Parts: sequence; C-alpha cells; structure tokens
Amino acid sequence: MGASVEIRRMGEDEIGELVALLEQSWVENWGPHVDAAGRARFAAERPAKGYVEACWRDIDVGVRDGRIVGMSHIEGDYLHAIHVSSDAWGSGVGAQLMARAVAAGTRRLEVRGFNMRARAFYARRGWRETGVSAGTEMGTPVETVAMERG
Repeated sequence: MGASVEIRRMGEDEIGELVALLEQSWVENWGPHVDAAGRARFAAERPAKGYVEACWRDIDVGVRDGRIVGMSHIEGDYLHAIHVSSDAWGSGVGAQLMARAVAAGTRRLEVRGFNMRARAFYARRGWRETGVSAGTEMGTPVETVAMERG
C-alpha cells in the first residue's frame, strides 16, 4: 500500500508530471490495442499534453510521496478521465479518486471496450454498461462502452 494518498486539485506547475503519467498510461494500456500508425500519431501529436494544458484547472490528482500517481477529471455528471499509474494499481488511489468523483455527482462515463481492467473496476463500484458505439483511438477503430451509475 505504501504511504497515504492526498487527493487534491492539481496545480499548474504539475502539468508536465501529469502529462508524463497520462502518456505512460496510454502507451501501457491503450497502445497495444492501436495499430502502428496510431501509436506513431500519438507520439507525434502528444494529445495528453494539449488535454492537460487545457483542462488542468478541473483535474484532481492523487499524490503519494510527492509524486502524482493518479488523476480524475469531471465535468458536471460526466467523468472524462480517471487514470492511475500502473505502479500504483491496487493501492486504493483509483478507489479514492472514484469516490471523490461520485461524491461530486459523477453519474456517466465512457471507457474503451478493450479496457477490461477499467470496466471491471467501474462495475465493482456500481457502474453498469448502457451501450456500445464505434469510435476511433488515434485513427484505429475501437469500441466505446457507455456506463452509468445510480
């Protein structure tokens, strides 16, 4: 488990650290499900950088031992993103971020169909799958699963 986790709003000075976490998360968890052209596009475009720079004021982070180990981003009742560093999986960081998001009124999210670990995480916390749609990830066709809570 390690040291306790502080869940708080991120600061502008943490943009680079969060971008690194999100890029690593994408490479580890989404990259294997995307074709080579999509992986090259991700590396060239660095979408996590633009996302964090645009949204950092609305992102919560989980910090352990002075290092960001997770994040969540909500808007109204929609959970845009939740990511936990793979070295913090199973440590409770994701559960704490999710609990905070639910307490803030989050009731909807979308997850990539191939992300079985995340789908199981959400299901254990009372989320149910409500639909599947076709989408793309960096140009590669993927399924997107809509989920709701409550």
